[in-house]
Amino acid sequence: MFDTISLYFKIGFSHIYDFAAVDHILFLVALSALFTIADWRKLLILITAFTIGHSFTLILVSLDAFQINSRFVELLIPITIMLTAVYNFYILAKNKLLLSKPQRHYVLALGFGWIHGMAFSNYLRTTLFPGESLLTQLFAFNIGIELGQILIVGQIMLISYILTSIFKIKFKHYAFTLSGLAFALSLYLFIEQW
Repeated sequence: MFDTISLYFKIGFSHIYDFAAVDHILFLVALSALFTIADWRKLLILITAFTIGHSFTLILVSLDAFQINSRFVELLIPITIMLTAVYNFYILAKNKLLLSKPQRHYVLALGFGWIHGMAFSNYLRTTLFPGESLLTQLFAFNIGIELGQILIVGQIMLISYILTSIFKIKFKHYAFTLSGLAFALSLYLFIEQW
């Protein structure tokens, strides 16, 4: 059992912490753009909401509760990034940097986590061992993804801190640029998938 947990933890971690997962990394970039290093607790809850969303989808797909068209999902992923970036632009335009209503952000992350879970499930289905516990494999895979996401977001927060605190770039400009970059790259991914 420990071998199974270790294997699927590594599979989950390497799946998210890999340049091949650029679409998921871009989503984390867009999701993190409005947060400062002082908001790390809120951001951790947000990332966990995303994980809960995609975990739910992974379970349903792994149990064959529904089938998904992988081509359709690959088009949806960049759309989630673009919508998150647009939401960021809206928040920045309203000067609500402190996210006075973070519940919207959590619902957004949870909902888009369902969509990203569809993409994760296509990958995971090819690696599942029929003789092993499905729940153990899913749990270890999700923990690996969660820790990979936290590491990526930690790096984003470090860059944010360096740029805004040391180089004195205004946080609003930083957040707008980061969101714009995520939007542009996801638009490119969408066109490429189309």
